[in-house]
Amino acid sequence: MPAQANADTGRTASRLTDDAIVSAWRTLRAVDCARCHGKDYDGLAAPSIVEYARTQNRERFVRMVLDGEPSRGMPAYRGNPSIAAHIDDIYRYFLGRADGTIPADPRPPQR
Repeated sequence: MPAQANADTGRTASRLTDDAIVSAWRTLRAVDCARCHGKDYDGLAAPSIVEYARTQNRERFVRMVLDGEPSRGMPAYRGNPSIAAHIDDIYRYFLGRADGTIPADPRPPQR
């Protein structure tokens, strides 16, 4: 059963993850957000994205990712089709990380 996002909050309703969340995680890995934000996005040279998602609304989160904040070293990803196409699932991934319903690596266990 895939995770379902609450339309009002974007919060996930299940510990299980769906293909869109795994795809969003793979996109984050390909773009290498971990380089600055840490392996599990809990902070490194740059702040924790998990904590940012916990404290910001969807609009502010999306604006930060797509428009960046160059003065603080955060690049804009609006021109990156991989990020722009998955922005809702990226947001859902980080909300799930913030509330503990999605693990750092959401891929299903290998059989």
